Amino acid sequence: KKRQLATPTAGTTAAKGAIQKKSKQSKANSKVIIYEDGHVQFRQRLVCSLLTLKPISVRNIRSDDLDAPGLRDHEVEFLRLLDEMTDGTSVDISSTGTSFRFRPGLLLGGEVHFDCGSTRNVGWFMEGILPLAPFGKEELTLNLSGITDGQCDEDPSIDYIHAAL
Repeated sequence: KKRQLATPTAGTTAAKGAIQKKSKQSKANSKVIIYEDGHVQFRQRLVCSLLTLKPISVRNIRSDDLDAPGLRDHEVEFLRLLDEMTDGTSVDISSTGTSFRFRPGLLLGGEVHFDCGSTRNVGWFMEGILPLAPFGKEELTLNLSGITDGQCDEDPSIDYIHAAL
């Protein structure tokens, strides 16, 4: 059964054009950005994906490492943390862990409790999360547990981050 549409006025024509533009824009945002160089800039790519709402695909993650190819435990934990901080985020990790696809959701904020595990310092997780903190729907209250003493030489201790802020 066909529906009769009202004759468009100037206001409805403008609204229709805006809807069409929005649909073209959402199609552009749904294009997946593909990174072929593995785990390089892992956290920064995920942060940019969340802030721009553009999905990403990362491939060749330590694919040449015969002993331990793929994502490390702390990288998987970081993906879990992002999933807890958002609504609608989707992460698909390949069976070998050498590639994943990340579709960002909406940053919620609010109160988040998360165990970072024992493979990296809490500071490593904080470095990735801090750029996202102001953009949630609510104020972010983050309670991270894990290594805090700067066990890894390249990770900043939580005291260092606190002093810098």
